[in-house]
This record gives sequence, C-alpha cells and structure tokens, in this order.
Amino acid sequence: MTRQIRSSRLFLAGVLASALLLSACGGGSTTPSSSAGSKTFGSGATGVVHFWARSATSATAKLMVKEFNASHKHLKVVLTETANGEAVTKLATAIRAGAPPDLIGLNDIDMPIFSHEGAFMNLTKYVDALPYKSSLSPGHLGLATYEGKYYGVPYLADLSVLWYNKKLFAEAGISSPPTTFAAILADAKKVQALGHGNHGFSFAGDCEGCLGFTMLPDVWATGTHLISGSIPHQKASVAGNSALKQLLTLYRTIWADHLYAPGDRTQNGTTWGANFVKGHTGIFPGGYGSIRPKLTSADRANFADVPLPGPSGGYSTFDGGDDFAIPKGASNPSGAWEFIKFVLAKAQQLQYPSTGFTPVRTDLLNASYKAAHPFDSVALKALAKGYAPTTLAYNSIFNQPSGPWFGMFSEAVYQGKLSAAVSAGQSGFTQQLSQSGSGS
Repeated sequence: MTRQIRSSRLFLAGVLASALLLSACGGGSTTPSSSAGSKTFGSGATGVVHFWARSATSATAKLMVKEFNASHKHLKVVLTETANGEAVTKLATAIRAGAPPDLIGLNDIDMPIFSHEGAFMNLTKYVDALPYKSSLSPGHLGLATYEGKYYGVPYLADLSVLWYNKKLFAEAGISSPPTTFAAILADAKKVQALGHGNHGFSFAGDCEGCLGFTMLPDVWATGTHLISGSIPHQKASVAGNSALKQLLTLYRTIWADHLYAPGDRTQNGTTWGANFVKGHTGIFPGGYGSIRPKLTSADRANFADVPLPGPSGGYSTFDGGDDFAIPKGASNPSGAWEFIKFVLAKAQQLQYPSTGFTPVRTDLLNASYKAAHPFDSVALKALAKGYAPTTLAYNSIFNQPSGPWFGMFSEAVYQGKLSAAVSAGQSGFTQQLSQSGSGS
C-alpha cells in the first residue's frame, strides 16, 4: 500500500505468526500513566520515549523527532527504524517478551491485527478530546478502531491519486483531466494515437499491492466495497459488484487495445512510475509520494494529478500510510501521547509534503496550502473521502501473488474472462475472510 507494498509478500507468514503470538500476550495496564506513575496521561511527561518507525516513513519520523527534542527539555524521543518487511513480527515479538516500545508508527493496514488481539492501549477518550478530531483521516482512524474504540490515531498519509501528463494532453487536444472511466479510456486512446513512443496509460501489472492501492478507490468512489461488515462477521461483496466489473472491464480494454506502457505486464513495483516521470505516458494511477519527489522543478509544469474517479464520477483514495499506537506495557505512554500531539499539530503537519507524505488533517486544506503544494492538495482533498478495509485478511487477499485479488485481476484483464474471474474472486475472498477469523 505504501511504496513498499510488495514487501507484504515477504512477511505474510510473519503476520499470521504474529497474530498467534499476540493472542498469548499478557495484557499490561490499560490505564495510561507516565513512567513515574504519577502524571495524568499526556500531561507534563518526562523521561524518554522509545519510538519505532518503519524505514519507509523514516524521513518524516527523523524530522519530527529532531524538532520535538529541540523543543522539549525534559522529554526525549529516541527513534528506532524497523525494516519494512520486519515491522510486524518485530513488534509482536517485543510485546510478547514484555519489552515493547512506548510508541509505534505502524502501517495502518496492519492495525487490526494488533487491536483485535488486545495489544494496544485504548486511546478513545484522548482521541475524542482532540479539538481537530473531526478533520482526522477517516480511513486511518477506521483502521485504528475495534469494537467502537480507538486503539490508535492517524500519523501520516500515503495516498493514491490519478496523475496525468499535461503536455501530452495538450498535444492530443484534451482540455481537461479525466473524471470518469469513459474519459480515462478516451484520453488514453488520444495520447496513444500521438505515436512517437507515447502511451496512453500505465499500471503495475505484476504488483498486486500496487493494483489494490490504485484500483480499489475507483470502487469505493461509488460507495461500495469488496468486503462488507465488521470482524468477525465480514463477507465478500465481489459477485454482483457493478463498479468492480466496470473497473476490470476498463483495464481489460486498456490491455486488449495495447494502450499501456512497455514493461507494464512485468512491473513488480520496484520501478513503478519511472516510465510516467520520463514524460511518455498520458495517465498513471499511483501515489502522491511515489511521483512528486521524482519530478524536477522543470518537469513539474508538465504534470498534474486528480482524485481517482468512480465509473461515472465521484472519487476516493486509498488511505495508506501509518497510524500511531501505544502498546500495552509501554514504559512511558504519557510521553508517547505528548509526542503524538506534537506531530499532529498544524506546524508539523504542514511539513509532511516535503518528506513525500500527506498530512492526516483535512482542515489544513486552504488557499495557502493549495498554492504551496498543488500536487499534494489533490491528495489531501481526497483524504476526506478516503478508505481502507479494516480486516484481518487484507494481506492474504490483496498482497499475495497467489491471492484472490491478483488472481481475479489477471484472469479478467489478461485473459478476458470477466465472469469466471469475478466468481473465483467471490470464492477466494470468502475463503480468506474465514481463514483469517474476519468472517464466518
């Protein structure tokens, strides 16, 4: 889901093992207190906060820690980076050993695994007290929610958008960006017709996580989802999902009509977006953070982005990125909460685009933000309508080459067998929901 989407393949076994380990975890106190035990949670904390952050988000973590430590004399945050493919198992092992960090920045899609097992502190009353709670990313907050309680809070956003090449659009006589499936297809054909090595569209054809990150919002834009209900009663909503069928049909047409960029079929995410940045691709669904840092100052005038649309309009985004959580048994939860509030303050959130990420507060989107961050403003706008599935089966469904999501995509798009693909997808989703404990 983030730039390291593909890495989920490498640690799926660790994710499942972690869930089993966590079920045996000791509770630890659910009553927040400082390391000295005498302070109210988040008030006047002192000492040291041990913060673990994923390598994928280290640029933001390092900046926030540096600024916090420079402005807090009696409270220090010590940052430890965890490899992207090891973050879940390392955290699970630390919790079981009774030596968790005080604060974790966790890939938000993995939050339900830990919340479901009771590994994180209940932060509900503290999150509810935040004056800007209503502006926090709904998708991130949803992933931190279990049985109506918050076990985390949004940290940073890595969002999917629809990029397009303004220069190629102008050459092809296209006056506005696409906001429907029909427009995407028509525009891709016009750019393809330019010839001279230009291509209408580009997608990561061998990266199941990348495809989920960029395609699922097209379905969510219609208000429908592929997984419905709450853990442990979730059901697959694949068969009969009109938006999904339209989406797979769009990609099948792009494939059958050869509107895609060279190398798309074998693109596994390692060089995702490189062909678009070179300037010979018209439309590219991808992440804000995966493209913006690659654009030189001279290039930026030729590119723009819009939200990912539904079949006939509307828009959404995949609420990727990280959530903050405080593990049970943390030595200094009060200090951890102090750091959380510092990071979520406007002054710090406004620095996120410089590190390749998007703020998690929609109330920052104003004229001045749009002028300073035109690309990221699109992502921040979409944040209000963003989503991510809260399920224990996300990785087994969407992030595996042998999973039902990629199997359905491949059969529908590469083989042109839409009905069979959707039927297999319904069965595969249902099976994985059941095996993970998310559905019956």
